[in-house]
Amino acid sequence: MSKSVQLYPVLSFLIFYMIQISSKTYFAVFGIFLYIAAGIALLAYLESSERSKKSDVISVIAYILFTALFFILPNAGNMIEKTGLLLNSENLKMWWMPVYIVTIFIPVFFLYKNRANDKPLYIPVVLSAALPALLTGALLIFFADIRNGAVSTVANIIQVSIIDTLIKMKETMQIPDYYADMLSYLILNKETVAKQTVYIMPAVFSSIFVLITYMCDRMKPVFRNNTVILREFRLPDNLVWVLILGGFLILAPNIGLKYISYNVLALFALLYFFQGLQVVNKAFDKFQVSIFIRSLLLLFIFFYFTVIASMIVLIGIFSIWFKPKWLEKNSSDIDKNEGK
Repeated sequence: MSKSVQLYPVLSFLIFYMIQISSKTYFAVFGIFLYIAAGIALLAYLESSERSKKSDVISVIAYILFTALFFILPNAGNMIEKTGLLLNSENLKMWWMPVYIVTIFIPVFFLYKNRANDKPLYIPVVLSAALPALLTGALLIFFADIRNGAVSTVANIIQVSIIDTLIKMKETMQIPDYYADMLSYLILNKETVAKQTVYIMPAVFSSIFVLITYMCDRMKPVFRNNTVILREFRLPDNLVWVLILGGFLILAPNIGLKYISYNVLALFALLYFFQGLQVVNKAFDKFQVSIFIRSLLLLFIFFYFTVIASMIVLIGIFSIWFKPKWLEKNSSDIDKNEGK
C-alpha cells in the first residue's frame, strides 16, 4: 500500500478539524470551501486503486484518535484559544465525529457509489439535500425550544453584527441612504427577520450539502487514458412539478405553507442553476466557444452574479420544454482531452 494513499483521509480529517477549530473566527467564511476540499480528499481516497481493507481500518483508527485527542487533552481548548481561534472544545468535541460522518462521509460515500456504478449525477446531489431538509424542518416544526432558541440566536447576531455596527458607523461618519434605511428597518423588524431567516434554514443547510456533493464530483473528475470525463447533471423533467407546486404555495394564506414555498424555491433554484450550467456548457461545446470567451463569461457571472445566475436558472428550467437535438445527446458524455 502506498503511503501517499493513506494521506488522503488524513488530509480530509485535518481539513474538517480546521473547519471546527475556526468556526468562531473570520476564517469561518471559507467553511464551505473547506468542506468541499475535505470531501474531495475523501473521494480521492475511496476511488484510489491502491485503497485496501487495511488502509480503511487505518483510516478509521486515525480518525478515532484525532477525535479522542480533545478528550485526552482537557486543556486543548484553552491552548487553542491562546492562538486567537476561540475554540470552545467542550461544546464542539462531542459532535466532531457525527458531524464528519453526516457532512463529509455520507454524501461522499454515496457519490463514490454513484460514480462507480455510472448512475446519473442528480441522484446523489438530490438525495444529499433530502436528509438535512427533512431533519431541519422537523426540528423547527416539532421542537419549540430549538426553534425559539434559533430565532433568539439569529436576532442577537443581527443586533451585534449589523445593527450595532451600523449605529457606530452612523455616529462617526455619514452612511449611504441604503444602509440608513436598512438600519431603520432592522431596528423595527429584527425579530421578524430573525424568524424568516430561521425558517429558511432547511433550504440553506440542504443547499450546502448539494453544493458539497456537486462540487466534489466536478473537482475530482475521473481520469482515464489522459482524458477527463465530465458527467452530465440533468434533473428528471417531472421534478419541475415540485418546483411549480412550491411556487404556487407562496400564494397560500397559511404562513407555514409560505415558508415551505420559500424553501422549495431556494433549493430548486440551486438545482436548476446546475442544470442551466450544463445547458450553457453544451452550447459552448456545440458552437466551439474558446476557453478565453468562457473565462470572460465566468468573470462576468462573478461580477453580476444575481442577474446572470437568475438567467442560468431560467435556462435550466426552460430547457425541459425547449430542448434542441444537440442538448439531448449524452455528452458525459463527451470526453475532453486534457491538453485541449
